[in-house]
Amino acid sequence: MLVLVNFPAPPEIRSLSPFCYKAEALLALAGCDYRMEHATDLAALPHGKVPVLKDGDLVIPDSSLIQRHLERHHGLAIDETLTGVELAMAEAFRRMAEEHLRWTMVHARWIDPAGEEMIMGTALADVPEEMRRDVFMGLRENIRKTLHAQGIGRHAPEEIYAFGRADLDAIAAFLDDKPFFMGDRPTTVDASLVGVVLNILASDIDTPLMRHAAAIPTLADYALRFERTVFGPAARIPATLRGEQAA
Repeated sequence: MLVLVNFPAPPEIRSLSPFCYKAEALLALAGCDYRMEHATDLAALPHGKVPVLKDGDLVIPDSSLIQRHLERHHGLAIDETLTGVELAMAEAFRRMAEEHLRWTMVHARWIDPAGEEMIMGTALADVPEEMRRDVFMGLRENIRKTLHAQGIGRHAPEEIYAFGRADLDAIAAFLDDKPFFMGDRPTTVDASLVGVVLNILASDIDTPLMRHAAAIPTLADYALRFERTVFGPAARIPATLRGEQAA
């Protein structure tokens, strides 16, 4: 059985990491038997990050490398019907979501003051209360430096959120009235996009990014449709979306 190494997550969402969500969705789409394992020491993992897939003696880090492994060795073939142009379009949107929109989400979680209490109560819930704020502030400063090095952190908050809103609008516009991003069936780009979009929609942090995503019903319908299609009875529906009805 395959083993996916992930962070612990609240019961209402599969993972707080879009990349871990993507990896698990790809395992399900490939029809693989797998189990979850929570990371306890990131330093012991390749690249010091999750997700990591264990397949026998093989240890595969990074969601993109996991996708390639599943395509080569475990029958993941859901992109085979796409044309070259469609594959190029899917790759462009995947990169936008993972390398641009995701950073606006990171800003909303860790830098925007609105997220402090939620992050300390969820992501840092296992940290002793008397240490929690100091740990949070240390993590926030590290993330602030990462965002600055990446580039998006050099912008004012209103500019960062404008970037995020534009990305969400682009996803919704291309999706239009299609069930999934490239048509009638899920493809690998859906796993990437929903990993980010669902994390934004599931957030309890009141930020311009979350409010904008929530104001686009197409996005909630899409994310819930994908979650229910891929995971069936095991689908996890965030409390923020329980009033939504996926088409």
